[in-house]
Amino acid sequence: MRFKKIVFENYKTYYGHQEIDLSITEKDKEENRNIILLGGLNGAGKTTILKAIRYVLFGHRGITKTEYERLLANMINNTYFEEGGRDCAVSLTLQMDSGEEWRLKVRWTFDKFKTNMSENRDIFIKKPGIRKEKELNITDIESFNRFIDRIIPYKAAPFFIFDGEEIKDLITKQNSSDMKQAIHKITGLDSYKLLVKNLETLESDLYRKLSSATNQDTVNKHQKELEETEAEIEKYDKYINKTKKEVHSVDEEIATYTTQRNEKIANNSKSRETLVKKQSQISTKLDLKKEELDRQYKENILYIILSKDIKALRKEIKSEKEVKNKKIMRENSLEPYNRFINTLLGKDIDPPLTDQQLDQIKEIGEKVWLNEEEGSSSDLEAIHDLSSREENIIHTLPQKDVTYLHQIQKELSELRSQYEELEVEIQAAPESVDIEEETQKIAQLQEKKGVLNSRIRAAFRKLTPLKDKKTNLRNKLTRLSSTDVSADELNQKVDYVSRTKAFSEEFLTRATELKAELIRDEFEKMLKKLFRKTDEFGEVVFDINNYSIRLYNERGQEISILDRSAGEMQMISSALIWALIKASDLDLPMVIDTPLGRLDSIHRNRLIENYYKELSDQVIILSTDTEITKDYVEMMKDHSSKQYLLDYYEEHKYTLIRDGYFDIVEVN
Repeated sequence: MRFKKIVFENYKTYYGHQEIDLSITEKDKEENRNIILLGGLNGAGKTTILKAIRYVLFGHRGITKTEYERLLANMINNTYFEEGGRDCAVSLTLQMDSGEEWRLKVRWTFDKFKTNMSENRDIFIKKPGIRKEKELNITDIESFNRFIDRIIPYKAAPFFIFDGEEIKDLITKQNSSDMKQAIHKITGLDSYKLLVKNLETLESDLYRKLSSATNQDTVNKHQKELEETEAEIEKYDKYINKTKKEVHSVDEEIATYTTQRNEKIANNSKSRETLVKKQSQISTKLDLKKEELDRQYKENILYIILSKDIKALRKEIKSEKEVKNKKIMRENSLEPYNRFINTLLGKDIDPPLTDQQLDQIKEIGEKVWLNEEEGSSSDLEAIHDLSSREENIIHTLPQKDVTYLHQIQKELSELRSQYEELEVEIQAAPESVDIEEETQKIAQLQEKKGVLNSRIRAAFRKLTPLKDKKTNLRNKLTRLSSTDVSADELNQKVDYVSRTKAFSEEFLTRATELKAELIRDEFEKMLKKLFRKTDEFGEVVFDINNYSIRLYNERGQEISILDRSAGEMQMISSALIWALIKASDLDLPMVIDTPLGRLDSIHRNRLIENYYKELSDQVIILSTDTEITKDYVEMMKDHSSKQYLLDYYEEHKYTLIRDGYFDIVEVN
């Protein structure tokens, strides 16, 4: 994983939208240019970059409530806040090894008193070859933390993102619990310990199963019970199938009588009684439809008549409002111009200009100032002086058309036609016929069908638990046949897991020793490269029990690391970070703030030449002007991919990110 870009939006000293390209190209890798330099004077915002990266990744973790409140107090850029802005944000884009881009964004919102109102996190994912990002809103911060820890473990962060002048504290804290956990995490020993723990859990589970292994008698008992249950299920299945056939036969009889009855009804559909009933229904519909027409007419006729006028009035009000807003914006834009031109034209001019010339200059100047063309201003006058309430009333007036009324009238006409046609048919219609016999027979058959269906449901109520019992018995037999019954097989598994656990424990012990040896060798090798006195230390020991460094002189006496100077402790801590990274399974970018402030020129050169260019494929260094020498700049140019200057403008109180590295600062 690599950092690709960081973007600030009115965050702290960074006004507006500013971004830093942190990518390392393939060409940079080939030419051994792994360093990205960011330089600036104290207060320009170097530490802000380091803390922003740390906060986007890890949030509140490791930050006290007081520290977070102090962070919020100066979070939003002051210039932007004074202009009325109320939100700021930081985005960090990660280039994953899979080719995906993950953009992590944190946005804060403040009120007019600069009190924080909200903090929101989002992840934007862009798949390889796809331009559009997919947004994932973060609602569960614990899930987000687990995701980040798979990329950069929080406990290991002090080895990858740190203040160069404060890394000496790593040595002073090397016996602490947090430091031990961090070393375990970064060296991969945690994974080995987790493997042993999982094997212990598996071994315990197998012993528990072995203690409750079932004998063959239990299997036979379950098998007999299963056979009896299957016989009961078969009996009920046969009964249900037989009853269903009876229901089918009854359905056929019902269909026959229904057909006969329907034929009589079809012949009877033109009877006088049927037609009178239909005419009565249509008469009711006519009355309802007339009432609906009358109601719709009363409620909507006014809006229908005024529809076009309301629409035109709304359009005029909208146009007038736009012109009014444009005039206000024009006056606001001309305010600084008017101050300037009034001051200018108030000066003595020789020879003096006429009032007409002065007015002409002022008028032309306004158009130049606003970049307007002749005759571009609107001639529309505002003739409607409406309050907000009146304007809202006009906009909420309903717009109606006559279509619905026409539809009701059409339906009324159709109903009248149907009514009149039925009246003609009633005069010539026959009397109704009798269908009582068929109706009675259908009722008897429906009753018989109901009884049969009731019997089927009763059979199903008894069948369902029997099928559940059958399933449970089969599951028991399956489990017994696959695990519990075979005690020999369980013993084989226990033996296999026990031997694997013993091998893993031995592997963990040996791996720990090898890691300790690798850390010690890398630490000693880097220490000799960094220190000016090559015979300073006789022996370097990495204590496996507490994962700490011990130094001894040539006489075998332990050297107290805490008694060394601040610069020497920084070099020792740097060597420890080197050793841990080289012994780790992590390939991550490094972010280092003010790495050379406490060092003399010789130690600076050694750190640059032997350390940073080999530390990682991506090393981001934040430097102050006090660290910069001519040799430093030349050496950094040979190994740097990109260089940026954090240029702080005292007058406007904000920082601009520019290409170049102290190109405006004289280098000694």
